[in-house]
Amino acid sequence: MRHRWIKTALRAVILVGVTAIPASAATWADPLFAEQGHDFGAVPRGGKVRHNFLMTNRLNEAITIANVRASCGCTSGKASATLVQPGQSAVIEAEMDTKNFVGPKATTLFVSLISASRGEAEVSLAVSSLILSDIVLNPGAIDFGSVARGQSPAQTLTLDRIGSAQWRVVRMISASRVLNATLTETARHESTVSYSLTVSIKPDAPAGVIRDEIRLLTNDKETANIPILVTAQVRGELSARPSVVPLGNVHSPSGGQGRFLVMSSKPFSIVEIEGAGDGFQLGPIPKEPKPVHVVTFSYKPEEGKTRGDLRHLFRVKTDLPGEAPLEVTATLHIDP
Repeated sequence: MRHRWIKTALRAVILVGVTAIPASAATWADPLFAEQGHDFGAVPRGGKVRHNFLMTNRLNEAITIANVRASCGCTSGKASATLVQPGQSAVIEAEMDTKNFVGPKATTLFVSLISASRGEAEVSLAVSSLILSDIVLNPGAIDFGSVARGQSPAQTLTLDRIGSAQWRVVRMISASRVLNATLTETARHESTVSYSLTVSIKPDAPAGVIRDEIRLLTNDKETANIPILVTAQVRGELSARPSVVPLGNVHSPSGGQGRFLVMSSKPFSIVEIEGAGDGFQLGPIPKEPKPVHVVTFSYKPEEGKTRGDLRHLFRVKTDLPGEAPLEVTATLHIDP
């Protein structure tokens, strides 16, 4: 009982840290976010948890998401888009890896935004968790990496509860249409309860990114809901080389140029490429069907833009049936 009281008190401290954002830190960009703090609550050691922060552009001009950085190596963040037009929204995904910590943990994501008239602003997004020592996931998530479409690989993780013989998982929930999952109790002793979770990708899963969660519901109020992150990249006919185009240091006002190949085993046409604007310009896009397309682009820093590291996302849409848009990232450092 005493250790649960301590955990509850520590969690309350974390919540205060998450919600107490100094007034002096407010910028023109803060009201664009629906929330600026999230508490994951009690999570198993070794697990990976994630949360999506929603940003909506309420200005009359485009906003560039220039950078997302974390205050701690245990947390990472990425944006669903680099350029957000007026009225559109983007998601900043925060992911916390708990394998190296026990107890309360609070970190911050710093999101750098740029608009033409208001300049640069940095928004702080606070995330926290209470990492338990008596519930352990190994590994902390299921990551299939890159998988060819039509394959059905499987992976298994273990879940151990130490010191509670009455603890059990009462239900497994998955809303995914592309995953199969099986949960099996493998051991029950006075000191340890163990489960094995096996997850596979369905052979008819479409090409694209899989980022799903399987939730395990338990009979313990403190750990009533345990999320298991499942990720994969299902490869289709379409591919890009390279998928990340480094432009290196870009000097004003000369700019820089880059190119990448979009390929398939059969002829196709490029219907549209998203990502032009904010200093980036795409070269001519051939319309005739062929198995390999060369895409060229250039970047020239605009007046008044903040210098430093920049990541820019291109989304290539083709007429290949069943193929998700292909994403290619340009990275560069803009010198003064």
